[in-house]
Amino acid sequence: MSAGRSITDAARAAARNKTVQALAASAGAAAARHVGPAVQQRYGSWRERRRDRDRAIKLARQMAGRVSEDTIIDGEPHVVVWKDGRPVQAFPAVPDLADRPELIGFDDRLATEPPPLRQARRIPGWPG
Repeated sequence: MSAGRSITDAARAAARNKTVQALAASAGAAAARHVGPAVQQRYGSWRERRRDRDRAIKLARQMAGRVSEDTIIDGEPHVVVWKDGRPVQAFPAVPDLADRPELIGFDDRLATEPPPLRQARRIPGWPG
């Protein structure tokens, strides 16, 4: 019998063992307890960044402005909406935005037009 075959047989036998199944279930539950909060925090921060970006793009479209992403203000990345070369609003919010030294002399090439609205996709045979 080859070594690979014997390892496979041993793994199958262990998988059928009730004690091994119970240990695996408790280890999985313990891992979920420790990993759960970190995953939730990561998802929450991703969702906040996405929401901020979407709001900035909608505001820029609304006022025919421009958007700069990952603009560093006070050491943190922000999405900034610009109109006529002046900052209008930052997401997340920044107090006294117009007076921020990081934005004085901002390179206008870093601000872009917001992406166009996407057309709703039509599914053939779907009502509407």
